[in-house]
Amino acid sequence: MKHLKLFEAFREEDIQAICKRYGIENYTINEDGSIDVDDNVYMMHRQIDKLPLKFRNVTGSFNCARNKLTTLKGCPISVDDSFYCYNNELTSLEGGPESIGGDFDCCHNKIVTFEHLPYSIGGDFLCFGNPIYHIWKLFKDYYKIEFLNDCDAIREPDDDSGYPIIILDRLNFFLEEIGKKPNVTKVKGYKCI
Repeated sequence: MKHLKLFEAFREEDIQAICKRYGIENYTINEDGSIDVDDNVYMMHRQIDKLPLKFRNVTGSFNCARNKLTTLKGCPISVDDSFYCYNNELTSLEGGPESIGGDFDCCHNKIVTFEHLPYSIGGDFLCFGNPIYHIWKLFKDYYKIEFLNDCDAIREPDDDSGYPIIILDRLNFFLEEIGKKPNVTKVKGYKCI
């Protein structure tokens, strides 16, 4: 079955067939082709590299873990419970939820920056097994991430090494400003300059 072409054009019967295939129930199809789900969504172990539907709001948990996702495009804007996208091929959180009522588990991906992190997470933020974990463990305070992003200490790879870049003086400035030890000289998985 063909999945919707990036959600632009949709037919209600196509969305219903995809929902049936993935066991999604208690949903409402919105005018833009997105769906609201008044339940949990379990799409793990499906070997998918992108989501087959565009979600808007999910009242339960949303689990798209253990796939081959390279993007979170199509994820719900809000998830009332927990959001799980661990064990995928993600390099960015772009397209992910804006608010999560429970835990956010993005462990074991290839995520290199904190950009596009939800503005609200009600539970724990779990990122072990990603390059960002080595930065996260320096401060472990979700409410400080916006300030870290403002400091512009983390950069995408810009050379042939493939490693993301850390600007150490900006990282150490951030750590000093939040009351942590500002003596970082290297960060695993990053080219430090």
